[in-house]
Amino acid sequence: MNATNWTRLACLCGMLWSCMAVAQDVTREADTLEVLVLLPFCVDADTMDNGAFPPKVVRLREIALEHLHGFELAAQQLAEAGMDIRLTVKDEMPDSAGRQRVTNLDIARTDMVFGPLMREQVGRVAPRVDRFGREHILLTEQPSRLVDRGPGLRQAVPSEVSMARRLAEEVVARHDTDRVVLVVTQGPDLALEEAFMETFDALQRDKWMTPLDSMRYALLDTVHGTTKSIGALPQWISPYDRNIVVSVAGRSARSMWAALWTEVQMNDTSECFIFGHPEVADMPFLEGPLMEQWRLTLAQSGEVRWEDEDVAPWVQAFWAQSGTDPSKYATLAHDALLDAAIRRFPALRWAVQPLAEPMVWTQLDSAGAWHNDTWAFRFFRDWQWMPLDSAAALEPFVAHPFYDPEGLLIPIPPDALIRHPELVGVEPFIEVEKEDE
Repeated sequence: MNATNWTRLACLCGMLWSCMAVAQDVTREADTLEVLVLLPFCVDADTMDNGAFPPKVVRLREIALEHLHGFELAAQQLAEAGMDIRLTVKDEMPDSAGRQRVTNLDIARTDMVFGPLMREQVGRVAPRVDRFGREHILLTEQPSRLVDRGPGLRQAVPSEVSMARRLAEEVVARHDTDRVVLVVTQGPDLALEEAFMETFDALQRDKWMTPLDSMRYALLDTVHGTTKSIGALPQWISPYDRNIVVSVAGRSARSMWAALWTEVQMNDTSECFIFGHPEVADMPFLEGPLMEQWRLTLAQSGEVRWEDEDVAPWVQAFWAQSGTDPSKYATLAHDALLDAAIRRFPALRWAVQPLAEPMVWTQLDSAGAWHNDTWAFRFFRDWQWMPLDSAAALEPFVAHPFYDPEGLLIPIPPDALIRHPELVGVEPFIEVEKEDE
């Protein structure tokens, strides 16, 4: 064997030894969960003239820190359950030269990537994550072009479109013969409004067995308003029906919600129930007695299970770590990491505790991304939010005529007489005082 062949053999042995060393290293760390987290810390942000940071930068850092506290608590919980976990945290914002801080090597070494939170940064990182075949978990709602990239992606923030469809199912199940109206704002939540209308009408049509059923199980009524007004809603509310008022617009329609609240309060002769977006619960003008009177029902997700004794120690641990209760961002980050670990190691299911309800995943199609569909519906009663399933069944609505202070019958609208024929022929009634004997 000549010198050249010996050289080639030595090179082959060296390469084989390197492969064996890498294999041994992979085997040694096979049980270690490598997690890459990308959050907007804005390390290179510039200050303003007064030396302070812009409000947007301050808020982004607060949100990033809340997420980080949630990841840290989850990592602590997994470590105590016996799992080796390595948490790598990077700033998702580019450096002062415009370069991304996360490298291809960072992605190649990890098992899963959480974030980024900002849409423009997701667009930059997503192709690289897909190229390495790593699981990608988004913590903010993103457009479909960034989400529909296959089953390797999961959108951990609950889908609001799914919320609108689930809300329509609840309204149809409980108020299919009542008057239901949707206040359409045609603003940023237009997709939610369209999803609600489509689902409601489809479910109502499924109940039509005869032509007359189209009168009993009517399609959805809509009132066209804006993010600042309720349109013609006052003319729609009737004292001769149980009125179900729905709006799936969130914080972008605070002015509309304030006007709706005022109108329903002024219409005290009508029975009204209100269904709304989860963000309505945080609006400051809500009043407890009125919320209970109108049985305000909201879709909620990611709520900490305060009453669960198994969750209490971890809430206390979070308080000791950050000095506050878990926010919605911390809760989402914590539960998303636990969920990802449990899917890889199912035995952890009995060793760790999510702060909120366990995540439920759905796919729009068999080859599409996974969406968090964890929604619960609660109504306000006894100064607290109660599960909607615990509400007592409503009695059938009974219409009755109205009289003025002099005892004269107030004219009943023709459309009310059609819906309530028992009111036909009602005579005015005047109470006559008896003469003294």
